Amino acid sequence: MRTARPYLILTALALLESVLAFRSPAATSSEGDALAADRSLAAAVVKADPASAALLLDPEFTWTDRTGKTRSKAEILPALASLSAASDADVKLIDAGQVVLIRGSHPILPDAAAVRFVRVWVKRPQAWQLLVYQETTKADENPVKRSGFGAPSNGMPVACENPCKMVPYKPDTPAEEEVVSMWQAVEQTVLTNDVEAWAPNFTEDFIFVTPDGGTPLNKADRLAMIAELRRANTTLIPAEVVSMKVWVFGAAAVMRSEHKPVNGKVLHVTRLFEKHNNHWQIAFGQQTWVE
Repeated sequence: MRTARPYLILTALALLESVLAFRSPAATSSEGDALAADRSLAAAVVKADPASAALLLDPEFTWTDRTGKTRSKAEILPALASLSAASDADVKLIDAGQVVLIRGSHPILPDAAAVRFVRVWVKRPQAWQLLVYQETTKADENPVKRSGFGAPSNGMPVACENPCKMVPYKPDTPAEEEVVSMWQAVEQTVLTNDVEAWAPNFTEDFIFVTPDGGTPLNKADRLAMIAELRRANTTLIPAEVVSMKVWVFGAAAVMRSEHKPVNGKVLHVTRLFEKHNNHWQIAFGQQTWVE
């Protein structure tokens, strides 16, 4: 299969136009600073300026293209000259304080393949830096059967050791441990189709970008799906965690992970968590199949 070339960010002018389209007059300092960094990175890409780009990419930055191929900061910087530009559309922003998430869609040149993207900016002591860039192919129309939720057990008992009881990741801080434990508890609610226990763990404006390329799902969509699974007495086997990394920034956290379903392709996943009233909630998730 042909591997898609990595296309980074849009031109500075196109990005500025899209930013002005969705930024409210009451935009916070976090939004403004993160968006300024986003524009600066766009300019560095246009100029093929790796020195400037390096200052704007987090040391742990990863780029995941629409085929699920993930590249590090060291791998991306020498490739700036070959990264094409395209205009963002349907741009939305989540301001989580020390984390600002920008999502939308744009065409990948030269074949104009449509993708949904997410860029996750984080506040480091020295500056705002881009931690995650991820693409997911955008389908022309919604698939009849949505993907990215686990495999039916077909009546067989499910132990769910990984991820419900353990994951191959050792948190570095108590805050990271909280996030991981909370997410594992969510997987348990999905395993048991417990709608009532699932709902409080997601923000009201939660968005889920699925690997099938269909329209992103909101909280109500997911609640309806889980309720239907319970009605049909169908159990989904959660995909096992292959790798995981968590970063906590005050009342926000970012999780990057890869998961191996019982059947099908490995999934590369980015999640954003927010802490409200001393409780972590998932605000955003995006999945990309690893080809």
